[in-house]
Amino acid sequence: MTLATIDCEPAMTITRVRQTVWAVSLVLFPLSILTYWVLYPAYGLLDSVAALRAINGHAARTATADVFVFTGAFLAAPATLALMRVLSARSPKLATIGGAMHLLGWMAIIGVVMGDVIAVQMVNGGTLSPEIVQLYQRIMSSAPVIALNIIATLHVIGGTMLGIALWRTRVVPPWAAVAATLAQPIHFVSNIAGILWIDAMTWIALAAAFGSVAAVVLQPSADAAP
Repeated sequence: MTLATIDCEPAMTITRVRQTVWAVSLVLFPLSILTYWVLYPAYGLLDSVAALRAINGHAARTATADVFVFTGAFLAAPATLALMRVLSARSPKLATIGGAMHLLGWMAIIGVVMGDVIAVQMVNGGTLSPEIVQLYQRIMSSAPVIALNIIATLHVIGGTMLGIALWRTRVVPPWAAVAATLAQPIHFVSNIAGILWIDAMTWIALAAAFGSVAAVVLQPSADAAP
């Protein structure tokens, strides 16, 4: 064993760990969000008061759903970095712009979902009084929350751009690129319309598409070769 080989081993290990984290995140990120929407009792409710009343009596279920959405939002970061890495050589502009928007959107979603956490604490306090309902409505209609909701939509635009980049670069099969491109806008529309089964299909399709990207990520890295 030469000195050069010994020096390369730590780099190869770090690279392999990074590849594994990226690959796992690519698949678990959409599956975590899918689980959140399936469990969430206020799915499809755009009115904050209606959402609060739906959560009332289902606090434990909402708290469990929140675990999955926070997990998915955090996993979106390494998943996006993996997509940007795979696409950077052949489509650097789409990878950079789409990736940045995707990351920013998911960061904002973490803030938006804090509304669920507040709602759970409110309903756990006992009977919902008109004052509590009004307070929650004011919080969810405040300027910072509205701003976070607007920024959160960037994950749809960014995700679509990354899907287009996958199509243009042909790094994954065409079906995977199409699924990655269409999943986010279809999710957005079906979510607003409250059609859970269509929404669920988009996250399953995205997990399958990103599974193809994960296979690319797990290929041996030339940078780590001895």
